[in-house]
Amino acid sequence: MPFAQPKATSRTGKVFALSLGQGLTTLVALLSGMVLARVLTQTDLATYRQTMLAYDVALPLLSLGIGTGLYYFLPTEKTRARGVVVDGLLMMAGMGLLYAVFIALGGNHFLAKRFSNPAIASTLVYLVPLPILMLPARLLPSVMVVQGQVQKLTVYNVLSSLLLAVSIIAACLVWKSPDSMVLTRVGVSVATGMVAVWMMLRAVPADAWSPSFASMKRMVAYSLPLVGASALATVSLQLDKLIVSSMCTPDQFAVYSNGALEIPLIGMITGAISSVLVVEFRKAYAAGDYAEALRLYHLVPSKTSVILFPVMVYLALAAKPFICVLFSEKYAASSTAFLVYLLMIPYRTILLGGLAAAGKSKIVFRNSAVGLVINLALSVVLVHFIGYIGAVIGTVIAIGVWGFPMALYEIGRSIQASLLTVYPWRAVGKILLLSLAAAIPAAIVLGLSRHHIHIVQLAVSSLAYALTYAALLLASGHADANRMLAQLVARVRR
Repeated sequence: MPFAQPKATSRTGKVFALSLGQGLTTLVALLSGMVLARVLTQTDLATYRQTMLAYDVALPLLSLGIGTGLYYFLPTEKTRARGVVVDGLLMMAGMGLLYAVFIALGGNHFLAKRFSNPAIASTLVYLVPLPILMLPARLLPSVMVVQGQVQKLTVYNVLSSLLLAVSIIAACLVWKSPDSMVLTRVGVSVATGMVAVWMMLRAVPADAWSPSFASMKRMVAYSLPLVGASALATVSLQLDKLIVSSMCTPDQFAVYSNGALEIPLIGMITGAISSVLVVEFRKAYAAGDYAEALRLYHLVPSKTSVILFPVMVYLALAAKPFICVLFSEKYAASSTAFLVYLLMIPYRTILLGGLAAAGKSKIVFRNSAVGLVINLALSVVLVHFIGYIGAVIGTVIAIGVWGFPMALYEIGRSIQASLLTVYPWRAVGKILLLSLAAAIPAAIVLGLSRHHIHIVQLAVSSLAYALTYAALLLASGHADANRMLAQLVARVRR
């Protein structure tokens, strides 16, 4: 039995707990987006999302890479674990203060001009207190995972996300304005941020806690290349939205932003598994056990592709009814961007943070910088010639020709593996073929039900796809998939 071994049980439990927390977090965010799309005008929806886009892009620029740095320093700290966390919290609070000062001194008008939307000049002012607490709160996942308190992290993620979503939806329904929703988000986030800081301090041993400039310096020295890398990676992922905001109208941005959507399962599956395995990968790499490091690196694509690839294929098949069910017929045009966005899923199957855990932060920065330049050049040119859809096409091409192959090449060099062995090509390719084969009966059912309402089309076609894929998976004897299914059923029962 898989649960008989303590180590496997611990890892499986952590992944399941993180998956549940992150899945519910993204699900409630998606549900709130569905309400906003139906209640607000396209212009008001664009104002709210552009306000939060300016904030979401700024956070990684200010985070100093400390969250990743804690995965490196905290597992091996023996005498001042609390002190390391305090050092990180102080640095993050200081960077949050810088962002608040930037907005207060006129940064809101600068961003409003760049986004071609004067309305966000006022909504951005409401964000001034937010980063001072929310930047330190971003360290919570690192601290809780390293300290083995994943269940508490899951509870926090679920409750804070539910509270935020319910509050934003209520503000939207009552006042129907982006200003009210931004103010609500700030109030709720400040409260949950204070809880996050309290949880971090409670999670670490009550050892030496006084701040240490030398410790901060070491952390920044390690994390500084990751600052640029993290910032560039985040900007690269958000670059399509930034370019559409700058080169298109707010209404076009609203249509595009509903299509440029990462489905909840991606963060739920890849984020959870990577957060757990990156700690073990770091320990194996530090011990020079490259065979174990390679085995751990293979686990992420081997496990995630079983779920993500069939989801990718089915949603590509049913993109239009899926988007219409989520956001109404008003945003049917968003399905084109969504269809292209799905092509980024294979990139998400690799171990997030693997190179950083191997101490290759400078390489991470270089790869991110080159990828951003490629992405920027392609996206601007394509948006100019073919409109907003060119932004996501440019992003997908940049990931395909640079981001994905270079990530595999560099991690292979670090753990002495070639491009042919660093990624489980055969196992992942088999899952992709099964996923494509399962699309045949689903496509037939979708065609036969095309005259019914969208929710019916999705219900019958998804059922046909799921049954076919499950049958093919079982017939192929995919042991790992069968074991994962058995573990999932057992966990749900418990």
